[in-house]
Amino acid sequence: PVMVETGREIIAGQYSGISGFSHIMGKMEVRFSSREEASEILELVRYANVESQKPLVEDELLFIAKYPKIAKKLLTLTPLA
Repeated sequence: PVMVETGREIIAGQYSGISGFSHIMGKMEVRFSSREEASEILELVRYANVESQKPLVEDELLFIAKYPKIAKKLLTLTPLA
């Protein structure tokens, strides 16, 4: 196996607040139209973090912020029949 650098790791844990999250996303030139939008994106980021069991990288955060509906579908687990 070869280790490939995928980008900076961004930590957004269970107790990360909206202000801190908005600040980090602002550094990546992502602006939210409302506090509610930021809260929804932060919730998806938390789910993605739990799913992957590791800190998210910048590209993952940008994907979630840009395509929240797709990210939500990808993070939704459906039991097999």
